[in-house]
This record gives sequence, C-alpha cells and structure tokens, in this order.
Amino acid sequence: MPNHRIYHHRLSYEKLPVPGWKDIRNTTDVHSLYWIQSGEGEFFYGAEEVSLHVQAGDLLYLRHGFTLSMSSSMDKPLCIRMLLFDVLDIPYEQDHWLKPVPLDSLDVPFYKTYSPEQADLVESQFARIWSIQGTDSHERQAEFQYVLTRLITFMKDNDTSQSPSMKAFQQAKLWMETGFHQPIRLEELAQDLGISVSQLRKMFMKHTGISPKAYLNQIRNEQAKTLLLLTDEPMKAIADACGFADEFHFGKMFRVWNGIAPARFRAWNKPER
Repeated sequence: MPNHRIYHHRLSYEKLPVPGWKDIRNTTDVHSLYWIQSGEGEFFYGAEEVSLHVQAGDLLYLRHGFTLSMSSSMDKPLCIRMLLFDVLDIPYEQDHWLKPVPLDSLDVPFYKTYSPEQADLVESQFARIWSIQGTDSHERQAEFQYVLTRLITFMKDNDTSQSPSMKAFQQAKLWMETGFHQPIRLEELAQDLGISVSQLRKMFMKHTGISPKAYLNQIRNEQAKTLLLLTDEPMKAIADACGFADEFHFGKMFRVWNGIAPARFRAWNKPER
C-alpha cells in the first residue's frame, strides 16, 4: 500500500483589490497557493529579486522558505486568494501506519497561466474550499483534503492543448473528480462533451494510464479511504458520499480494490486522535 498524503488546512486569506498595495510573504513555514482572481501586479522573488508580472488567471505555488514581495497595480489592483497548508506523508509498512513525515515541497509548477476555461475550473475549486463549513473539524478536513488533492492533480497536468479532444478530456476528468458522488454514465458524459466514448477512453489511457471507469473508481476509492480514516461517518453515509448504490456494493468494491473490508481498514489504520 502506498503512503497516504495529508493536506492540512492552515489558513485561507483574501487580499482585497486596493490600488497600489505592497506586501511580503510573511508566513514561509507552510505551503501556499496564490490564485490571482483579478487585476495585475509585480512579484519579486529570490535573492536577486527576480521580477514576475502576474495577472488574473495566474496560479503560484510557494514552497517552504520561499521569499516573495508583492506590488499591486494602481489601475488594475490585484485580488488574490491565498491558501496556506501543511503537507505530510504517512508511510505504510508491515500493515501499520508510521509517524507522519512533513514535506517541504511539492512537484507542481511554481507559476502557471491558465486559459479562461481552465481558470473557471481553478476558481470553482478555490470557491469550494472557501465554502467548506460544518461543526465537525474532521469532516471539514476530509472535504479540504479531497478538494485540494483534485486541485493539485490538475496543476500537475502540463498539457495545455486546447484541442477539442483535450478540452473534453479535461472536462470529463474534472466532472469525475467533483461529481464522483453522483451516478456517472460514460456514454452520456461523452455525448454531453461532444466526443465519442472510444475517443474519450483513448485520451484517458494516454494521459492517466487507465480507463475512464478505472479513473472514477480510483477517485471513489481514495475518497472512501480518506473518510474512513478522518471521520466517524457510518458505512452507509460513506457509500452515499462516494457514489455507491448502497453500503453492500461499497463494501464489495472496497474489498476488491484494497483486499480488506472497509470496517477493518478503518480499525487497523485510523490515526489516534
């Protein structure tokens, strides 16, 4: 079983569009995502104060220790959503979870500009993080874990082709990543996106190495494991949240994918609180 990665929410903050503001990155002992919602400005980073012009649709990832100063335009002031979080890998060896290991950097682009269509997808994920509510901190963490995992996966996709087949693939992939709790029929999804089932299957095999169905199953499985580890939700609620017809179908598929029943997986692996 591979390591389990945990993204722990530290702080969400919005830098409002005030003309000409200047600031520095004050908290450098965390991972940060800066999403430029609107406006323009200049960022300066590194010992040599390298200049980077930023504008709406830009997304920056700042690792531990990364220094940055910022300057907003007077005419088009910057509005930035800043997300601060910790990253830990929990190694799994000999049927036991070991002590979490903090990570100092992620393998994602430092800076990337997204097309308007892609920017809508990124904005929807930030909006979902900003809307996470609830009185149970473990349920909030599980939701944050899922959304940020999907966002970081999207950031790792370096193919920015705007071909119709690539657009359809990216939309289908995001639909599965955000709508996995709903019934999804591949034929209907392909038809809605204007692509054949065979074309969509080829795109998934090319860019993910697995079929669309296997990709959806992988998402549901990872979400189920996260809910089992981080919440006390009953099996029926987890089955519903992960898109299974009922808890019996959920239990059957979980055993097929992981070689263990979900209740036993929770009992053996759930971190102590």
